[in-house]
Amino acid sequence: MAALVEAATRLFAASGPDGVALRAVADEARVNYGLIHQYVGSKDDLLQLVLRTVSERSARLFEEAEGLDGAIDQLFGNEVPGFVPMLAWALLQGRDARELLGRSPALQALADRTSDRTAEREGDREDERAARLAAVVSMALGWHLFGGFVAAGVGRSDPDGLTPDLKKLATSILAELEDPARET
Repeated sequence: MAALVEAATRLFAASGPDGVALRAVADEARVNYGLIHQYVGSKDDLLQLVLRTVSERSARLFEEAEGLDGAIDQLFGNEVPGFVPMLAWALLQGRDARELLGRSPALQALADRTSDRTAEREGDREDERAARLAAVVSMALGWHLFGGFVAAGVGRSDPDGLTPDLKKLATSILAELEDPARET
């Protein structure tokens, strides 16, 4: 299964799910084509398996990270993870975002990094918390896909030079959930 997930991630990231035959994934993973149908199902089932696996792996990294800063470092990473372009392809090819993964283990783990003190507050803070998490995750995903383009657009030749400041901004957006009196 691990070889299948890794092969599907690479191939789906390069061409999108619609541009990859299950037989090509089986060949890349060096597994029997028939076993994909038997144990996984359709290509959409495989895509869901890949997204679930990547999300669970990311959740573990967020849980093991050193504080909120460490979780943000994991989120932004130093390289474009294969699942980001794969996810973009899947959405651009018309798949329903709600059906691809549902509740994300990775986003829940990131949310848990900010929820200890927030849980004691009023329910309307949950909407703000969800909005802040969505903003930070959108920032990270967008940066992975469009960082070079955006950096050039703001007159910077090296997107990596902006990444530390983006991480600080992301941390401040989420850290305010832990301490609403904190200045941002």
